[in-house]
Amino acid sequence: MLPDKRLLYLTSHELVAYLWKRGELVEEATFKPGDEGAASFSEYVSRASDSLFHIVADLVEEDFFQENIPYLRGGDRRALLARKLAQRYRDTSLAVTLSLGTEIAGRREERILYASFTNTQQFQPWLGSLRAIQARIAGVYSIAMLAPLLCRRVGVKSRQYMVVSLQEAGLRQTYVDNGTARFSRLSKVDRDDSNALADACAAESTRFHQYLLNSRILSRESTTLDVVVLAPGESRSLYEAACVSNAQLRFRIVDLDSARRAAGLRSAPGRALAESLYLHVAARARFAAQFADDALRRFYDLWRTQVALVLSGATVFAVCLLISGAKVIQADHVDRAVQSERIAESTASEQYGRMQANFPKTPVPAEVLKLTVRNFQTLMRQDAHMRDMLVEISRALASAPQIEVERIEWEIAPLKRPGARDTAPPPQPPGAGGPAEPRVQLVEIGGRLLVQQASDYRNISMVVNQFVDALRSRPGVEIVSTKLPFDLAAEKSISGDIGAARSFEIPRFSVVISRRLET
Repeated sequence: MLPDKRLLYLTSHELVAYLWKRGELVEEATFKPGDEGAASFSEYVSRASDSLFHIVADLVEEDFFQENIPYLRGGDRRALLARKLAQRYRDTSLAVTLSLGTEIAGRREERILYASFTNTQQFQPWLGSLRAIQARIAGVYSIAMLAPLLCRRVGVKSRQYMVVSLQEAGLRQTYVDNGTARFSRLSKVDRDDSNALADACAAESTRFHQYLLNSRILSRESTTLDVVVLAPGESRSLYEAACVSNAQLRFRIVDLDSARRAAGLRSAPGRALAESLYLHVAARARFAAQFADDALRRFYDLWRTQVALVLSGATVFAVCLLISGAKVIQADHVDRAVQSERIAESTASEQYGRMQANFPKTPVPAEVLKLTVRNFQTLMRQDAHMRDMLVEISRALASAPQIEVERIEWEIAPLKRPGARDTAPPPQPPGAGGPAEPRVQLVEIGGRLLVQQASDYRNISMVVNQFVDALRSRPGVEIVSTKLPFDLAAEKSISGDIGAARSFEIPRFSVVISRRLET
């Protein structure tokens, strides 16, 4: 829950405390300068220590000064502005600097408006009581600085205009240029005579306009200046009769009741004049220019940090809650899908069982049929491997036309590793798992050589070796053994008649090759 907002309207002769809530302004207490008023104010703020305090000052001692500075940024700019304020004002605790833009022609410079309350002693009794309870002071505002915000809510769209309003402190005239108050003056008037007030409004507006021209705040080449007059509703006719537009000033009379409705102020104390509008704007303003320094706003900044942390935590919690809710919904959907799949699986199993019960009885058990199908698939794969092997043998025979193949013996055997015993692996039951044994294709090729002389050992050996080399060059093919028509071992000798005696014999040979099967 947000704390209450209390607005303190400070003039040279009193301080009035208001409670602002949802566009309604309620006067709570009035305090006079002096020890008795300060003591009463201390009791008041102690009771309302949880509130946010906005101080709106309407004093004569308010200074405005414009100066150009070199175009700087960051720490250099802040240091220069602080030095400029210290040179102009003895007490800079209630001072503010506003940028009016950058000079385009000539050297690049920034136009700065310095504003300050020159008599800060009027604030000290009230600020002392607020510091004592560590009050959260949102800011110290002036009527002049709030005037652009008020006129924006009322509907003033001019770039340059003058605002004239009657408050408890007197008649305030403020010159606004491009959304920033450039100069302001407070005049003492007799508030009991409505005719005199209307005449004073017109006369003071003319004097103020002349002062702006003489001090060069307003250019003499400027066109007619708009004057927005905030007048009491019962005296509007008097103001319209007194404030007559001319070549220099164009008056626009806005009664307080209409201005309050336009600004969103629902109700205000009966004796309050235009200050009720400024207080309402101060309560709703977030980025208005204000005079309080960081030390005065310390506890307000701490409160904002706490609120930001709480809101951040609440936001993170809400996000986590949403994510958790989404996960719960997603898990529920998954559980429902799993349950549906289980029901479907159970229904399918029941249907399959009923269908299987109607199958004709077979003399062979189902396990034997499954094993037979697996063996058939294995044979089909082996057939494919045999066909590939025959293709490789045919390609090798293309390079040896003297060879005629008589037989081919093909088998699949386990791969013999070096040092392994030549024993068959134990048989595995059908369907048993485990890693598959590596296997190879063994092919023994038997053939004869079509040569003119069977005794021409050199030519026979060359033809057989050429065929073996062709087989060895095929991918994955390895030569296991080769058997020639004659024995070339070193310990034996070749014997027999050479020539016609052996010409009728047909030399035969055999080659054993292997190729590893892909698992």
